[in-house]
Amino acid sequence: MNHYSFVAMDCFDVTFLNDLEQRFEHQETVALNSFDELSKLLDFFSVSVSDEVMPRVDEVNCSWLLVGMPQPKDIADFDAFYEQWLAQTGRDNNMDEYGQLMCLNGLFEKFARSSIMVVLSEAI
Repeated sequence: MNHYSFVAMDCFDVTFLNDLEQRFEHQETVALNSFDELSKLLDFFSVSVSDEVMPRVDEVNCSWLLVGMPQPKDIADFDAFYEQWLAQTGRDNNMDEYGQLMCLNGLFEKFARSSIMVVLSEAI
């Protein structure tokens, strides 16, 4: 299982990314089986990761900038998105899965005006 943290920022700041306590309110973490699942998830939100090399972030295996800003799902469309997600990935339909995607969608809504979104592959 891989843990990917999505972090919203107004400007790129490695010091901010290296301070877990500081970035806590600006991030949401999801547990996925692979980078392929991460790519599928990003497709649902109309974004992808950049090939650009990122500066080293402490205790992180890899990091990427998102290309574009994620488009959060309307609450009325969330269940349809969730069903498509399960069908494409074969993941289990449970409250943990639903909850982590709902929280990620909430992060995208909360920080919709942020200029930068980073994905960190956590070294957990």
